[in-house]
Amino acid sequence: MGRCFLYWYPYTFPMPTIAVVIPCRNDAALLDRCLASFDAQTRPADVVVVVDNGSTDASADTARAHGAEVVAEPRRGITWAGAAGYDRAAQLGADVIVRTDADAHVPPDYLAVLESLWHCATPDVVGVTGPAKFDGVPAVVSRAYLGAYRYSVGSALGHPPLFGTNCSFRARWWVSVRETIDLADTRAHDDMQLPFAVRPGETVLFAPGLVVGMDARALRGGRQLVTRFRRGWHSMMRGFATSPPWRRLPGRWAISGPSVGAAL
Repeated sequence: MGRCFLYWYPYTFPMPTIAVVIPCRNDAALLDRCLASFDAQTRPADVVVVVDNGSTDASADTARAHGAEVVAEPRRGITWAGAAGYDRAAQLGADVIVRTDADAHVPPDYLAVLESLWHCATPDVVGVTGPAKFDGVPAVVSRAYLGAYRYSVGSALGHPPLFGTNCSFRARWWVSVRETIDLADTRAHDDMQLPFAVRPGETVLFAPGLVVGMDARALRGGRQLVTRFRRGWHSMMRGFATSPPWRRLPGRWAISGPSVGAAL
């Protein structure tokens, strides 16, 4: 149990249980670094789930060596892999699902900070997200690249996007929206499918101080950037097909403005 001070009055709420979900395919070396950063947390995860999406390297063995639970998902694609991990986390009774990538690494207080945010989150909060910094790249590049993503996608959504490398959401929310997400659309970015599932009256908090590190491979080569842009555009158009902006945006901005929730 812990205490939150809301409206200057102390309330006591149970601390959330946290499951970390990491989809992975043939990323053993970077996965080892990622899991080592979670091993070093001041507030350990209650469970770490690594989803092996058909790896032919040592990814699954690496995950087990760190004590993670390995879930095999033979259907190729990040949409299937992510969902398999979220489903398992929900089955294990997690309150909060933390989603990151195998090429990411987190500071030692990452889960402790997340726990404090979720501990005091109001019921309308369904997700918490934060920024990232590319390894070995000037900070201005990370801010420009990821800031452009956050502001462009966030403006279209009416709230901050759930950035896949650094996001968390309520397990019960995932269960409630799972059937609305087209997991067979493996061209889509899963972290753009999830925010399109956020419903009116639900809030996503952006925590600018909740920073994770990530490998800079997304920036290597023009083909990578073109592929990411095409997948992002495809994801946006698919989302707008069911939730067009002229219906999606006015109600959200009327409630909380175009940038919903800032923490830290």
